Amino acid sequence: MTVKSEYELPRWAPRLTKLQIKKLYAACGRGILNEELIDDAGFSLYARCQSMLEVDKAVFGKPVCPKCETAVEKRDEEQPILVCPACAWRCPLKLYHKTYKHKNLSPGGMKEFITAFVEKFENTRSPAERLVLIDTLIHQFHWASGSGRPAAVNFIEGSMKDIMPFLDSLSYGDNIPADIQQKREEWRKMWQNNAWSKGRGQQGR
Repeated sequence: MTVKSEYELPRWAPRLTKLQIKKLYAACGRGILNEELIDDAGFSLYARCQSMLEVDKAVFGKPVCPKCETAVEKRDEEQPILVCPACAWRCPLKLYHKTYKHKNLSPGGMKEFITAFVEKFENTRSPAERLVLIDTLIHQFHWASGSGRPAAVNFIEGSMKDIMPFLDSLSYGDNIPADIQQKREEWRKMWQNNAWSKGRGQQGR
């Protein structure tokens, strides 16, 4: 849902569509390294990660101005207002928070992996290596042990109930890079032993 307001609000990158991911892996399954599809999914994921890192700053009291990307100050403790020291942009803190709440934009335990993806994607030109980066991130968990919440719901549209079977059903084909094949097998084992796969992960949330 879009937050309507007289104030200029930040716009966060949306989650990827299932179709973007499906087309990418369908091509991979046919032995085709389609650079256009890789870039479409990769840059969409890159933008989503950048939004999540900015939201993380806001969560920890350092929101970023949506106009000039300057760190914003909070004024008036009773009715907090964000005021940009560089361009005078302003917005009620409560309204700013509303733009990212309940939208799977908080990195949580994924911050380390998201930061690594952004840095590596910026410095990687090889389509094959970018494909591995994409695959690794969307099959990640919020904690490396796999006991945490699967991260796919942060990056792909849909609920945990349908995203996880969707990922498991993707066609990889016989020509899939070894790194991706290994990651998929690890992911399957982690998911099978994960509380979310048994419906227990929703408790207390």
